[in-house]
Amino acid sequence: MAINKLVKQSKNGLTTNQNDTWHGVKSVKKAMATVSSGPMYLKERKWSEELHDKVESVATHFHWSIRNSEGDASRLTANLDNIVEHYKGNHKECHSTSRCRTDPNYESKRVIIQSPVAEKLLNSAIKNSIIYKNPNDFRLGRDTFFVESFNNTLNIYEDKRIAFGTEQYKTRSHLGTCHWNENVGREITSITYKRDPKGPRRLKGKKNYKKQTFVFRENIWNRYMKNVFSKRRK
Repeated sequence: MAINKLVKQSKNGLTTNQNDTWHGVKSVKKAMATVSSGPMYLKERKWSEELHDKVESVATHFHWSIRNSEGDASRLTANLDNIVEHYKGNHKECHSTSRCRTDPNYESKRVIIQSPVAEKLLNSAIKNSIIYKNPNDFRLGRDTFFVESFNNTLNIYEDKRIAFGTEQYKTRSHLGTCHWNENVGREITSITYKRDPKGPRRLKGKKNYKKQTFVFRENIWNRYMKNVFSKRRK
């Protein structure tokens, strides 16, 4: 959060602070796991059986709310507020294109919330989330995919267990940058779907990309040799 504060206090007007959606929703799932299961002596006090089937679906609701907020923090908050009503069977404020509004035969796959305790616990998990408390930091639905991808590539060239000198470090950073620039966004050849017991609802699959290329190495070598021969001719 220190980075958030630094960006927010920046007065250059060029940077808009946004947090990674995936990490924000991950904390929501953790909170939902706490209120959806637990020891029997805390049942209907600290957790409710009516919430046991809503951990993943509430996380999906958060993702949907962010993607459909149109960059408006107040709309994002309103979308999140409606989650409890949706699971209570009240779809009056649900999106007009949602199946619960368009299908006259719609029946929820989730247990309808009837217990005041379950409603209170779900409401608490939503409103105590970092996304609900800081909607401006999530309203654009940004993620850190490219940042993490670039960092993974740099780690190939800059082993954290080895202390490099300044020039060596710069050289390796440049090589890592060339490697990433050449291979980022390459085409997908296929998608592999595997059953994951930890994520039974995961249907996205693993993307299989085209083989990486290393043309940048040949280009560097050619430029180096060209420079060597040009000096000899002089």
